[in-house]
Amino acid sequence: MAEKDNYVEEAKRRIAHLSYKLERAEGRIKELEYNNSELQRWVNDTCVPRMVEMSDELSNRYNSKKYRNKKWQELKV
Repeated sequence: MAEKDNYVEEAKRRIAHLSYKLERAEGRIKELEYNNSELQRWVNDTCVPRMVEMSDELSNRYNSKKYRNKKWQELKV
């Protein structure tokens, strides 16, 4: 009977430990989801518009250098 009681106590201890770990993991998941949403908003509000702006600027620079010394008639095909 004592062996059965030990087994039950060990099972209860493991269940309590795993419940605690699950609770902590769920808390970390919520925190990570919040951080991810903050990061996504920052990317959409700040990074993407800046990347588009820089891309446009770079393509304008490239095109202005590429066609700087060309005449319009030479560019027509």
